Amino acid sequence: MIRSSGIFTTSTLGEKKANVKCRFSYAVHQLVLFLFSLVCCHRDAMTNRVPRSAGVTAAATLAILGCATAFFVWGHFFLAVLNAPPDVRGKHLYQTHTVAFLLIAIVPAGLIALGIRTGIGLFQLRSWARVAALIWASIALVFCLAMIAFRPFETFFIPDHFVSQVESLKQLLAISFFFLLFPASVWWLFLFRSKSVKMQFGAADAGSPLREPATAVKN
Repeated sequence: MIRSSGIFTTSTLGEKKANVKCRFSYAVHQLVLFLFSLVCCHRDAMTNRVPRSAGVTAAATLAILGCATAFFVWGHFFLAVLNAPPDVRGKHLYQTHTVAFLLIAIVPAGLIALGIRTGIGLFQLRSWARVAALIWASIALVFCLAMIAFRPFETFFIPDHFVSQVESLKQLLAISFFFLLFPASVWWLFLFRSKSVKMQFGAADAGSPLREPATAVKN
């Protein structure tokens, strides 16, 4: 209720949705700033003296930025589902499709959290993070190859007069996912299976530098 010149007015549904989106955007910005400060301000020298290569640093940064972008996209979609108008019976989507709503709310958030934790583990040169990165890359590569095998017409450009607007949107999404996931998955598979990267993670777990200092010569 808002009082203006002695008249009480009620905020509209659009204003309520705008307030919810503003609060959600503020929470998202705070979360991204917290994760960025957590990663950048982490002192690897306190627990790990092994030098981290530029490739591993770039892969960890890409993982965290990708998860942050996925969080924005998922949050926008989740808010759209949450604020969807009720049906003719006056029930919302989360009331008529409870299981699907819970899956949308829990599964993407859990995967994003795992991706962020994997990125932080890569910064810390944890062996489990390297294995997790290989698993993520393998799943992404299989997804891209399956998209090409089973949906080839959505992976490549098709003139607009051959398909409808819905099919064009599907094609655009498929092309976007392919060009984002395929190069990154191939790069990660080669990067985290290389001998030098394995040595970095192995030396970090052993708690020793990558190159042992020479022993002093006894007189």
